[in-house]
Amino acid sequence: MQHLPQRRLFAALSALVFATTVAACSDSGDDEDEGVTGGSSSGATGGSSTGASGGTSGTGTGGSSNAGKGGGSTGGSSTGGSTTGGSSTGGSSTGGSTTGGSSTGGSSSGGTSPSQQCSGLPFEGAGGDMACAGFEYEVEPVPVDLFIMMDRSISMNELLEDGVTTRWEALHDAVESFVGTENNQLRVGISFFNRTGAADDNLDCDVDYYATPYVEIGELSEAGPDIVQAMEDVVPGGLTPTLPALQGAIQHAREWAETNAGRATAVLLVTDGYPTQCQEVIGINQVVAVAEDGYLNEPYIRTYVFGLAADFNLDSVALGGGTRSAYIVDEGDVSGSFANALANVAGSRLACKYELPTPPAGMNLNLDEVQIVYTTATGESEEVPRITSGEACARNPNGGWYYDDPTDPSTIEVCSCTCQRFQAGSIEVRLGCEPRVGIR
Repeated sequence: MQHLPQRRLFAALSALVFATTVAACSDSGDDEDEGVTGGSSSGATGGSSTGASGGTSGTGTGGSSNAGKGGGSTGGSSTGGSTTGGSSTGGSSTGGSTTGGSSTGGSSSGGTSPSQQCSGLPFEGAGGDMACAGFEYEVEPVPVDLFIMMDRSISMNELLEDGVTTRWEALHDAVESFVGTENNQLRVGISFFNRTGAADDNLDCDVDYYATPYVEIGELSEAGPDIVQAMEDVVPGGLTPTLPALQGAIQHAREWAETNAGRATAVLLVTDGYPTQCQEVIGINQVVAVAEDGYLNEPYIRTYVFGLAADFNLDSVALGGGTRSAYIVDEGDVSGSFANALANVAGSRLACKYELPTPPAGMNLNLDEVQIVYTTATGESEEVPRITSGEACARNPNGGWYYDDPTDPSTIEVCSCTCQRFQAGSIEVRLGCEPRVGIR
């Protein structure tokens, strides 16, 4: 039986190429080497902590492959009992086999909370004696590595409105269509939550388990078939331990980002239900804090959220993860709604870093004469000040940019609040122009 909505999803998924045009102009800018005035930003309020993983190792019941990952048990839905999650202060955690707990304090290198954007400095345009040589470039953002953390709780077995297809089957068909496309830039991996397909807090609340992918991030042509097979191996069952699952996903994404320079790593959280396990007080706020911590601290990890018939506040998780709002999938047309959401993702600017342009023959690149100008969709231009490193983001109310390596850079990176600003408009890289300098 064919499902026409899957065809629509196939078209949208094939467009999952994140592209940003970054051009360099021949006009001049203000090349004053001046400090940026203004108070320093406070960073993310309240901070966040990933808590302790602390989970007891062991194989989940019914596990079929990959050292117990995925599980083959149907589980049934059962009450998950409260766990003894440790609360944390400033990032360290204590006790318990579960993760999370409440978090206080903590600092951020991201500039501001993700609900805010850092406007650049006023830019008056070219002219006068400040003219600098410029060259036009089309610079692609760094390619994307996407780690999917997919809910496999018992509710994924619920039928859609057609009375034939389950939520899980619809997702499987969508993924299968997508991995059949040709995409030489995107790399994808996947893992699933919960762990056991039942309700075992000692196993289901283990962050380290979720930080170990079922299918490691890899080229779509190679990892894609393994991801499809993984969804065939895994049987929905059990509860919804969203908190440790997201903690593990971001932990793995960060580890991956640190060893895969020149690429942008993001997490895609797919869920159809409210958290029901691995929190002393069940709620969404701790999940939001984890997403925010991932986005505001280096290496920056954005969290995209897809909710299937989920009527709770997933928008706050997406906002904390730097992606503004969740994509809520319509229960009546899972594939069609999923396609529309992914079309929007395809048009977003995921990367917060861009390849440093190579100057043309005859021009030597002076690292102290690179200027970044952002022009909004309404045509207003602003200069992004240069700062020393990501740590300086929190001190700069106007955001900023910096090199990945001060002496031998390959990419230009921007503060998270500046990246949040880059949602529309254009970015110019001006070579030969002295940038305005932010707060050191």
